[in-house]
Amino acid sequence: SADNPNLLFDMNGFEVRIQATKVVRKGLNGALDAAAASTTTYKDGVWNLQNETTKEMTAQAHLRVEEEAVRAFDNRIRQILMSSGATTFTKIANKWNTSLIGLMTYYREAVLNTQELLDLLVKNENKIQTRIKIGLNSKMPSRFPPVVFYCPKELGGLGMLSAGHVLIPQSDLRYSKQTDTGVTHFRAGLSHDEDQLIPTLFRYIQPWESEFIDSQRVWAEYALKRQEANAQNRRLTLEDLEDSLDR
Repeated sequence: SADNPNLLFDMNGFEVRIQATKVVRKGLNGALDAAAASTTTYKDGVWNLQNETTKEMTAQAHLRVEEEAVRAFDNRIRQILMSSGATTFTKIANKWNTSLIGLMTYYREAVLNTQELLDLLVKNENKIQTRIKIGLNSKMPSRFPPVVFYCPKELGGLGMLSAGHVLIPQSDLRYSKQTDTGVTHFRAGLSHDEDQLIPTLFRYIQPWESEFIDSQRVWAEYALKRQEANAQNRRLTLEDLEDSLDR
């Protein structure tokens, strides 16, 4: 409607709210006038929808993960915890990693807009760690520094992945001050002004929106190459497409 320019729907686990950037309203004299809708937002989890012919941005889609999908993830973690009777710690960590990668690679930027899911990720990450601690019959924090869980297996850790911004404890940061090189296990841009974070999984996954843009670019390149091949009366070979593949 003119008063509420939002379209809400659920699809494949995503909760979508489409908001028009321009709203057409009927004036008092019956004339139609286009008024700008509420301010446009530019952040992760908000897709800009374009008119295909004019290339004008006509609406924005705000993404969230729907409640049912959040519950499904929670139930999967509960299942891992309940079925891990005498399972090894590595297997529990691997099952957590598999579930987490499955969730993050499917929903991507929608996860960031779903506060309940972010809280649930932190809670379930702690539950998995508590399950491992119980296996050793101790929950004393000094016996389980984060390095035990997050360190790669090659260096003696469990190789757990994190999606809840988990802070490195202050007590562990003193070791980074003992060397001249400083902290080496962070990539550029992963440190924080006040606190240093264990790199979260989302930083390594490309958002869906940029995947779509890449896809459009590659198909446009393909159309040009095909046109060129047709003009030269030859077939496209794999070598022609090699630089467009897998980028």
